[in-house]
Amino acid sequence: MMKRLFLVLFVLLLLVACDELPTTIDLTVANDGTTLQAKTGQTINITLDSNITTGYKWNLVSQPDAAVVKFVSSKYNGPFTGGLGAGGTESWQFQAMGRGTTLLKLAYFRPFDPNQVAKEFSVTVVVQ
Repeated sequence: MMKRLFLVLFVLLLLVACDELPTTIDLTVANDGTTLQAKTGQTINITLDSNITTGYKWNLVSQPDAAVVKFVSSKYNGPFTGGLGAGGTESWQFQAMGRGTTLLKLAYFRPFDPNQVAKEFSVTVVVQ
């Protein structure tokens, strides 16, 4: 009887573990223009190519609804090669806070010339 109870509990634990969502959702340029389904508490990481030596950087141009998704941080990751002027990536991190829908929109431009946008990235986030 005890073995059977142990087996049932083990199977239930396995089913619960398999149903869990990853705590982090990683996005790249391939996700541009898409709609993302997220759960409260999940972290959304966006990693995009960037080259700080050109003066360009990614900028958050549409503030997300903070009750739905909160901005956490952004950072530039230098190039993996030692080449002068080689590009790297920028990483942006957001946290899913509560139910709703919001837009994350980034634009790649020089801070002194925000009207000359070289690239854009956006994703609609639906938090359930």
